[in-house]
Amino acid sequence: MRAEHTVRAMAGVLCVSLLAVWPARAQERTIRCESHNFRYRYCSADTDNRVTLVRQRSNTRCKMWVNWGYDKRGVWVDRGCAAEFRVGRDDSGSGTAVAAGAAVAAVAVAAAIAANRDRNHSDVPSWSIGTFSGYDARENADVEVTIVPGGSVTGSAGSQRFTGTMDGNRLEAGRYHFRVERSGNGFTATDERDSSHRVVFRRTGSGYGS
Repeated sequence: MRAEHTVRAMAGVLCVSLLAVWPARAQERTIRCESHNFRYRYCSADTDNRVTLVRQRSNTRCKMWVNWGYDKRGVWVDRGCAAEFRVGRDDSGSGTAVAAGAAVAAVAVAAAIAANRDRNHSDVPSWSIGTFSGYDARENADVEVTIVPGGSVTGSAGSQRFTGTMDGNRLEAGRYHFRVERSGNGFTATDERDSSHRVVFRRTGSGYGS
């Protein structure tokens, strides 16, 4: 009960503060991100989860979630994609929209605190950032996953695309939840619900900062 009261109090403070002061939002701007020598690269930017490819700079065709993508912290490119991206959003919302957004933000923060108060959060391990491939015998499909510093995961299993998240040693990929253990230049993912379901991944794209 004490934790619940604390969360409610924090939500109230956040709501008042956010309504009184316009929260920092990602201003719309254009950034350039290039995959040199067909290697993975992550370009940090406050995207507000809004990114549009506005101009391709490479001979290699840039295809979303194949050789480029994004999360709220930046844009990633791989396999020779180079382009200019418009990130963020217009700061032209009305005062009413600002107030509503602030209230929603306060509730979201409070909910996150409540949901995570009994859970130890782990950052994304640096060795797990990049693009990896493996073979899923259960699905009888070649699998590829790309993990970016913010923890967002995109990938494919055969012809099917999926998204997910990476949090510490836990990988959510589509409908599966795996426990991950580093192995060589990749990792082994073991299904949380069936330990006989394992996928061994090897690195095929460079990690962040390499």
